[in-house]
Order: sequence, then C-alpha cells, then structure tokens
Amino acid sequence: MKKIGLIILFIFLFFIQAEASTWRFVWDESTTTIEVPLGSTLQNYIHIPKARLYKDQKELFDAVIEYIPTGDWLYVLTDVDTSKVGDYQVWYKVLETKYRPGQCQGYKTLITFKVVDKEPPLIHTYPATLKYLIGMPVPDYQSHVIAADNSGSCEVSVDDSLVRYDIPGNYPVYIQANDGYNITMVEMNLEVEDPVGPVITFKGENNRIVLARGELPDIKSFFLAYDQVDGDVTNSIQYKEFDTEKEQTFDLEVFFYDQQRNSSSYMVTIDIVNQDKIDIELYHKEIILDYNTDLLKAFKANLKKAMYGKRDVSNEIQIDVSSIKNVVGHYTIQYIFSDQDKTNSISCEVTLLASIPPILLVQNIAIPVGQKPNYLDYITVQDPSDLAIGTKIQWDDSKVEYAQAGTYVVNVSVVNSSNLSTTETIIVTIYEKESSESFNLKNLIFICIGVILFGIIGVVLFFKYNKRRKILK
Repeated sequence: MKKIGLIILFIFLFFIQAEASTWRFVWDESTTTIEVPLGSTLQNYIHIPKARLYKDQKELFDAVIEYIPTGDWLYVLTDVDTSKVGDYQVWYKVLETKYRPGQCQGYKTLITFKVVDKEPPLIHTYPATLKYLIGMPVPDYQSHVIAADNSGSCEVSVDDSLVRYDIPGNYPVYIQANDGYNITMVEMNLEVEDPVGPVITFKGENNRIVLARGELPDIKSFFLAYDQVDGDVTNSIQYKEFDTEKEQTFDLEVFFYDQQRNSSSYMVTIDIVNQDKIDIELYHKEIILDYNTDLLKAFKANLKKAMYGKRDVSNEIQIDVSSIKNVVGHYTIQYIFSDQDKTNSISCEVTLLASIPPILLVQNIAIPVGQKPNYLDYITVQDPSDLAIGTKIQWDDSKVEYAQAGTYVVNVSVVNSSNLSTTETIIVTIYEKESSESFNLKNLIFICIGVILFGIIGVVLFFKYNKRRKILK
C-alpha cells in the first residue's frame, strides 16, 4: 500500500514539474543594460527593464507582469552610486499576477546600470590674450583659468609647446580641462614682448673719446650694444652730428635700438684735440739671433719705420732691452717713443741661440783593476751661452769591465740649451797592480843602469875636455 502511495506521489510531482516547465520569462536584452548619466536620479531608470511571459513557447501578451528590484539580494539598487562612473549590477525579479506561473524559468536576472559621464568639463574663465615680457618667469596659466565638471573635479593642463619665450610675437596656448572621460579645450593668445633695450658697453676708458682735429669720427667703434633678443645691435647707433674741425670738449649722448624699438642711451665725453699719431712698425715681431751678435745693432735693424704724424722719429726710438741677458733664452723687448704726454710702444719677441757647440775637453784614464774613476775629474766643458752646461754632461761606461785589465772606450757627450752637441772619447786603461818586491827590484836595476850611464858620460866628457885643452896650448 505504501509503495502504491509513493508511486502516485511521484507521478503527481512529475506532472506538476512537467506543467511548470512550460512557463518561461524572457528578458528584453536591450533593457538589461541601462546607461545612467553621471549624477542622475536612479529612480528615473529603474522601470526600464522588461520581461515577457511565454507558455509552451507562446507569448502571453495579456500577462500582468510586476518587477521587484529590491529585496535581500546580493546585488540591490542601493549598490548603485550615480555620482561615480562605473558598472553596477542589480538583481531583478519578475512576477505575473494573472496566470500566476510561479517562480518559473527566467523569473530573475542581473540588470547592469552603466553610470557614464558624457558631459565635458566647462571652462568658465580664461583670458583670451595674455602678455609676457621676455626675461620674466613663465606665466602661471592655470591661475587664470576656472573650470568645473559635473563629476565635481577636473584636471586643467596647458600646452605651450609652440611658444618661443625668447622671441617677440603672438603664440597660441591651448588650455585643456579633462574629467577623465571628456576633454574641453580652448585657445588663448600669448603676446611675447621685449621690454628691455640693449645693454651698452663702452670699450674706451673714463667715458672719454679723444678725436684728432679734422678726423672723421668713428663713434661706433667705441661701443658694443647687445640685446637679449636681437643680439648685436651696435649698428643701430644714433647721435647728434658734430664738427671735428674745431678743438673742443663736450658731452655726447648716443642711442641704440633693438627691433622692438626699445632704446638705451649712453653719455660720453668727446675731446677733439690736435693729435698726431705715433706709428711704429717692425720688420718682424719675432726674431732669432745668435747670442754673440751685436744685439742693439740687430734690434735697430729690425725697426721698419717710426712716424710721429708726418715726422720720421726712427732715430728717437728707445729700445728697452732690460730683460735681455747674454745667455740663450726667450725675451721681450720694447720699442718706445715718448713726446710730452704722448707715448706709444710695440713689443718684439727675441730668441737668443748659440751657433757654436760646447767645447768638451777630456783626459784619458789609467787605473788599476777594481777601481772606478770619477769621470767628471777628467772632463772639462765650456759654453758661455749655457750657464748650466756643467750639469748636462753624459757618458756611457757600460762596456767598461772594471774588474778586468784592458783598454776600453767611454763616449762622453754634452748638449747645450740651443740643442748643439759635442762628443768626445776617453780611453780607459785598466792594469794589474804590481807587488812591492817586484817594484823594488825594478827600481834597483834602473838605479844601477843610471849610475853606469852617468859614469860613461862623465868619462867621455873628461877625455873631450883634456883633448881640447891640449889643442889650445
């Protein structure tokens, strides 16, 4: 009996399940993803999701459908923050009150609310034109800009890559407001101006220009005018014309201009005097002489001309040779002419060299085995052109065997400061030492031979004397 009951219950549940499986909700996919503008009220969009009821795969158009977007779910409406861009998902349930199919297939689904920001930032305030003076700090553009966005914040950036801050002109500057999703860009004009005149440098002394009477004035040559933008603007010099035929002293204001017509001025004193020029000219600015030469004569011969105005003053030139020493070296002499308060001079570089090499005298050396001589005791060097010649002596005794008797050659050389050299050879004789007994025997023999020779010579002289004496008688 129990088995029959269980079978009947199973069949009943099977038919109920079979009947339920014929009901199905289908959601409209175009309504399951909803774009919500940033900052909007979510309530205006929660009624968009739609579903249809099907029975046996046929849509029931008269179905009364209700939607439940709230409840104790994992994803609910309260999770949607329309003040922040992002994707938010909410579980929706659907009920049908006419046919009452119950919780059939598809009765719930995830609805995606995409909070999007499609509204670009708004730049409320910015200057259409801004001025910049060359040399000043780069403008703080952002301090001149006010921008806002519906998200509550936006980033303002500036593109001034086309601006040449060192060259006057008008340049575009692009201001951009970015909220992370939308960009607003405006263009402003930057006027780069040069407000500073040229910097003037006076190349004379004491703010004074001395001009000879009747001389064509070249005032520009006394100045250098440099502009931070235009560079050298010395040629822009302007001043009031004046006459140089009359001796006089007066102040003159000169002006210099850059391309922006910014000007700078300089006050200088003009002194027009009767001034003859002192012109000294040499044949050579550098001369090389033998140190034994008549230097003063050679220096005078190097003077090409010396004119004071139209007068030849060659014989009045003073040559300052105080730096010259009568040794090889490099010196500077001065050719000077002075007349009252007028003086002029020109320098000449002088190199003194020797044309005669050093005199090197050497003595041959004889020493016993095992002894090494001091070669400097056997060498004499002379060179008046080189006071340090004695320190430049060199010799090569590398082939001398001081421990072995024999005859050896030692080369001695010396090079003076004029790079002239002399070489000599020393013959070094190394002999064996003799014993004292051998030495005494030899001496005795030599003494005996000497006595014999002396006796023979005495006898011969005696007989010659007697013979001559007899002849005289």
